[in-house]
Amino acid sequence: MISSGEKKALSIIAIVVVAFVAVVGVSVFLLTRNSTHDDRPYVHLAVGKNLYTVEPVRWCDLMLDECDPPLGTSQREAPRVPVAVGDTVMLSVSGDIAKGPWNLAAVYWTPKGLVEDEQPQASGETYTVTLKTAPEFVLLGVTVYPASARLTQNDEIIPRGVLAAQTAPENFLQYLG
Repeated sequence: MISSGEKKALSIIAIVVVAFVAVVGVSVFLLTRNSTHDDRPYVHLAVGKNLYTVEPVRWCDLMLDECDPPLGTSQREAPRVPVAVGDTVMLSVSGDIAKGPWNLAAVYWTPKGLVEDEQPQASGETYTVTLKTAPEFVLLGVTVYPASARLTQNDEIIPRGVLAAQTAPENFLQYLG
């Protein structure tokens, strides 16, 4: 038989367990209530101590049947993520992008003009790419093109989306002056 002291101890333990479960449940609710359950991919850009999340300026399903915004209309404006001359950028793609082939296009300003550096990435191999800038090689923009399941008439893969950021440094025109 359980004594009154043991009953009291079991009651206190039960109350503590119920209170703990309630606190954890409320905490999880408060942390996730404003989160979106959007499964669209993203690109993270780590610049110095800052981490930026870049969402698609256009995104389509794998067969390009449904797009946001629709094909034939203007895509959303690419966000501004300034990268100072001499900084290094760590560009990381989400798992949904990395599981298929994707292409990275980086545009640089050089004293001889603009240079586009394309870096095709194989399926499931690359999640993060390092981009460097220098006074003679200034990063102006980055664009990630995940592959769709559709091909052009020349058997080239059509991108299913565009994730882009404008990365010109603050006061870039003054830098050129």
